[in-house]
Amino acid sequence: MRLAEVADYIQSKYDIEASYVDLAGQTLAAVTVPGANESFALLLKKDGRETVELKCGSLAKFLAAQPAFGPAVFMQDPAWISVDLANPALNDRFFYKTLDSAYQSSRPLEVVKNEDINRRESSEEIENSQEHEIYLLDDEGEDFQEEVIPKRPAFFKDSDFDRLLAEKGKPVIPKGIKQMQEAYDYLAIPRRESNFYRQGMLMANYEDDFAQMVPINKQRPVYHDLTVDQLRSYFSWRTKFRQGKYKPASAAYVYLLASELVCQIGVKDKADGLRQLRLLFAKCAEQKDISIGWQQKHILQNYLVYYGFPLEEIRPDFDDELMRGEVYHNLLSGEASGQELYQAICCLSAYLPKNNPLLKKEPEKFYELLAQVWQKVRLNPYQLLKLLVGEKTTLPVEMFADTVFFSLDPVKDAEIILAPGLVYRCQGGQWSNEVYWPSSRQRQLLANFMHEFDRLSRQAFKQGRALKEKELPPAFKQAIMQGITDYQEILAERARPKVKINMASLDQIRADAAETKESLLTEEERQLEAEEAEKNTSESNKQASESSAAEEKMAKDIDESAASDLGLDENEEQLLLALFSGQPYQDFLRQRHLLLSVVVDQINEKIFDEIGDAVIDCDGQKAKIVEDYRSDLADLLGIEEK
Repeated sequence: MRLAEVADYIQSKYDIEASYVDLAGQTLAAVTVPGANESFALLLKKDGRETVELKCGSLAKFLAAQPAFGPAVFMQDPAWISVDLANPALNDRFFYKTLDSAYQSSRPLEVVKNEDINRRESSEEIENSQEHEIYLLDDEGEDFQEEVIPKRPAFFKDSDFDRLLAEKGKPVIPKGIKQMQEAYDYLAIPRRESNFYRQGMLMANYEDDFAQMVPINKQRPVYHDLTVDQLRSYFSWRTKFRQGKYKPASAAYVYLLASELVCQIGVKDKADGLRQLRLLFAKCAEQKDISIGWQQKHILQNYLVYYGFPLEEIRPDFDDELMRGEVYHNLLSGEASGQELYQAICCLSAYLPKNNPLLKKEPEKFYELLAQVWQKVRLNPYQLLKLLVGEKTTLPVEMFADTVFFSLDPVKDAEIILAPGLVYRCQGGQWSNEVYWPSSRQRQLLANFMHEFDRLSRQAFKQGRALKEKELPPAFKQAIMQGITDYQEILAERARPKVKINMASLDQIRADAAETKESLLTEEERQLEAEEAEKNTSESNKQASESSAAEEKMAKDIDESAASDLGLDENEEQLLLALFSGQPYQDFLRQRHLLLSVVVDQINEKIFDEIGDAVIDCDGQKAKIVEDYRSDLADLLGIEEK
């Protein structure tokens, strides 16, 4: 509770204005009933603390024991009490009842009697003429004492009130504004927001044509903060705005209208409210009013999200946030290319390697190198990327914090996913925002990281002038150097010559070579070659016969079901047979156009789960069964070795 609210209450209910003076190092206002000799209330401000002291007579001792109440400090009178307005334990309703009691007790007796007689003469008030009697225990708690507190008299009739105002030279309050002021509920919770909504709904269609435009100095007012002339000025300005006749005004006017629109006051539906908000802010922009420019975007964003507009209507108002989210997503997700990484880094880093020779001469290699280094940082177990860039987090959001907002049916649960790094959620009426959040060290750390990346890459590739070393934690430097080393190995592998054999043309090459050889032979050489060929054929047939017999024997020894269970095909079985029997396998592989290393890798892969290791060694030219696994392999295949 604020002291200004108490003063407003006294002014509104008792027509007593509190006038402040500086005394004894504090500001105070003594509130006195007209005709009374003593005050019944003191409004005090000192060192930012606001308190009220009330004259409560015999009730003082009882009231001083209540929460937020206590003995008076300034008055130093046992009949007075003090009330700490900032105390969260203060019960507003109890306080205002105590204030009313203090007022009634201080009224002059003659005034009370005259009003009592007048009330008794009125038949309408006879049944309510009884006075309240309050009985209190004395200090010992045994005897009673009685104090009579008369009821508050009726206020002036409206006509009398208007007449008195006119006599004092004050303007007559329009009926609509007067009804709005009387509708203010001092006990409402929350008082400021709920009263603004209640009063705003009463004034939703109100129009005025006040000639003046009285300035409003308060930055974020509500109706209750304004004088009658200020209220009439505002409602007249609002009337012209609705008629399409915008007139430049102070930020307070715009604030009030924006608050009405977000509360759905004076709108047909949410779409009409959005239209009026956009129009209002567009007019402000035309007048180059920068005093409220920073608020406009937040208000529009909150409005679109809170009232659940389609995503295609929401996203244009979140361009900056979506772009920022994309930058962080590229840096943190591990899904971006090297070029996308560099573009994202350009948005955040104070240092950029624009003059890096590799970037200038071979940009594709530069991006590949950056991606390799960034991968080392991202996969580091010590969360280097979190320190270097930031992380995804969830922050609480106060909807419409830049306005006065109240709803009779507030949103309870909602989820609006604008992008992977921009999500709004509402759970039980509490809003939150899932966003990417930068690390506290990002600015300096990222700049130094990119400088060292530039320096070390120049050094590794021996390009450009040397750069002076920057301070960077060792873990980051190690990641950079490891990434550079890995990329150099990739480049070396690419540079190795690749032999590609076209098996389709191999037979033709062999035929052409034989024909050429034949044309160069003499008759004597042909005779000798024929004799040698016959001899070789005889020996080959003999070896083939022996090999075939051995293979047949081995094949009989192999458990066909075991080979099938292992997933071995015919070629793999044949190679295993040859290796077990010690028979040549080169002709077999050549005839079927098979590479030894490929068949060996296939066998090792299929048997790995059973043995747990490679069972055949191969250098690309020769292959042999690993002796340590020979017996295990024989058991596995059902081969009985002698």
